[in-house]
Amino acid sequence: MVIATALLAVVPGSGVPASGIADFLTTIGGDTEVKTSGSMLSDPSPQLYPLARNGSEIIGYRFFAEKLAANGSATAERAQAAFAQECTAEGGHLEPEDGKVAQSFRERVLGRRLPPRGNFKHFWSGLSAVCARSPSEVMGGFVAITFDNTELATKGDFGARLFSKISLMATRTAVYAYRPDRIPTAASFERREAELRADDAAEQKANEAFRRTLAVGTETNCGTVIQIRGPMVEIAVPPVRLTPNGQSTFWSKRTVLARPGIAPCTYGL
Repeated sequence: MVIATALLAVVPGSGVPASGIADFLTTIGGDTEVKTSGSMLSDPSPQLYPLARNGSEIIGYRFFAEKLAANGSATAERAQAAFAQECTAEGGHLEPEDGKVAQSFRERVLGRRLPPRGNFKHFWSGLSAVCARSPSEVMGGFVAITFDNTELATKGDFGARLFSKISLMATRTAVYAYRPDRIPTAASFERREAELRADDAAEQKANEAFRRTLAVGTETNCGTVIQIRGPMVEIAVPPVRLTPNGQSTFWSKRTVLARPGIAPCTYGL
């Protein structure tokens, strides 16, 4: 099964395809034959995971099968440099690797999908990047997954090389260009963080008001208020709830009590 590379309409007044940064794929070589990846879409290896699992987000790809003597990631690094060059040429920049945009993208498209290396001479490695023009505009995503066989091909023992299929000696790299509209922007993360801060502030304000108005009979996260002495509150524990010391009542600081279901109970500890 071959899915042809698709570069959609260009945004008016810009050289950037409406679907994202992908022209770099035409400059790096490789092909679009799935068999070059050394895997099948019906039973994909990690280098085909993006195409098999994120197909609707991918706007182009290239596969490579090479016998490399060293640095199995060389093709992936070259492709990433070409992606970065196109990104810069179109007025964008690569998001910092330790930033939320790049990290969330990497976790989603690579994350735990690559098997751990272990003690094998062959292993998988991945690169990813996100191009953005501003905090509110992502221009595209880049992913490269390499099945690195350089150590097996150049350092493996004679028996391993003799009995391995010649095709398996190739280091295989899959390079993908992702649609920008499926990648969260820096602004979206900022909005989400602002919403969480507002929610936390509202929750804190509501709990403070709750604690100020505690009265005998009030239901809390620990049980029912049965006595109040200044900053201390005595709580009756529901009979169906187990407590650390088996107590049916306990004294708690007013400041640690909350509305029912909001926070775990400390039972005065």
